[in-house]
Amino acid sequence: MFSISTIKNTAAIGLLLILLGIPVVLPEKSFEIDNVEEAVDIELEYINYQDLYTKIAHIESRQNYDVANKTRTVGKYQASKAALLEFGYSEEQVQAIYDSFDTVYTSKGHARYHFDLETFPPEDQERFIRWYMHRMETVYLKDIIAKYVGTTVNDVYITRAGILNASMLGFNNVVKFLESNGEINFTPKRGYSVQNRLAQFERIEVLS
Repeated sequence: MFSISTIKNTAAIGLLLILLGIPVVLPEKSFEIDNVEEAVDIELEYINYQDLYTKIAHIESRQNYDVANKTRTVGKYQASKAALLEFGYSEEQVQAIYDSFDTVYTSKGHARYHFDLETFPPEDQERFIRWYMHRMETVYLKDIIAKYVGTTVNDVYITRAGILNASMLGFNNVVKFLESNGEINFTPKRGYSVQNRLAQFERIEVLS
């Protein structure tokens, strides 16, 4: 262990060698420079998981259980067919949701899609989001969360809440964005990009 006096003496010797014109070899850094900035301290607002789900539901559907869109994502959390099948719904159950679609046109001629809540009831939708987020955290995005939370990518501070919010666009798209240092930024035809979804929660973190 070096004492303070040893450090001072070492610094003085180094300065003397430089003044005498004797080359000094500096030790190489032990880390590689990456495109991802190192973790920084930042003041965060902490929320619980239910608050996280509520915020996500507002982004996805304005918290309406019966809404759908023409890409066939449905409900309060806009579940896709692939997610519903993995959740445990059968092909027949998913098709029943789609068969119940009803289209209403606004005064400006915009189509609005709804479905019969008996085919995907609110209680199942709430179970779905808890299951979905657990899968994201413990399986599909586990390593990504460990690697990137607390870093800054493409000027966005990365939080667990942000990653979970962005995962609603598909976990693969989150991986591509982070691993490419923000160069691959999936953006749906209507709505927020992966980077937007991460940025929405860069000052918010979920209590784990």
